[in-house]
Amino acid sequence: MVSSRASHRPESWWRERCGVLLEDGDWHGLYRAAMSWRGDGGAVLPEAWLMDACSALLHRRPKTAVHCCDMALHLWIRRPGDRGIIHFVRGLVVADHVCDPRRAVEDLERAADGPAWLRADAQRELSRVAGEAARSRVRTPRVQPPPAYDAAYTDLVTGRGSGGRSAGRSGGGSGGSSGPGPDVPDTLPADGTRPELWDPVTELLHRS
Repeated sequence: MVSSRASHRPESWWRERCGVLLEDGDWHGLYRAAMSWRGDGGAVLPEAWLMDACSALLHRRPKTAVHCCDMALHLWIRRPGDRGIIHFVRGLVVADHVCDPRRAVEDLERAADGPAWLRADAQRELSRVAGEAARSRVRTPRVQPPPAYDAAYTDLVTGRGSGGRSAGRSGGGSGGSSGPGPDVPDTLPADGTRPELWDPVTELLHRS
């Protein structure tokens, strides 16, 4: 869920807040902060969704972490480089935490074609997970394939589909019958920019 109540705090504030909660292992605090960040403009940023996935991992609910990645991929994260980041995280969650390496290969293949800074790690993890997939005894999928992006939905809730730039800080547009949509930043980092919280994210991903 993405709240329409925005506090208009800068991304740096949310990033610092989430970083502290992640370091402290506070899964519930991180969940609430990630949800608020998305409502305050972070819904189109991979980093805000990664905080949600990390919250689920801290809570030892890896399938919920996969669901967080799926929400991002299906409804919010549009640009290919940004999607590659989400696919990388989803792939490692599926392989190492859901323990279904066969279903992780597709995500890591997509991540290997992602941002330049991520490709070497993605290729290395793909090689490892592909080997584990060949030996895996898991036959029934534990997760569904990663979803495609639904542009129509995001355009609806941000007001782009009705001619508005966004339903957020510009003050114009609406989210259709459900009311105003979440804020969308006026500017975004370059597609596929390495998240500032990437190191603690990957540290958590590699925990047994």
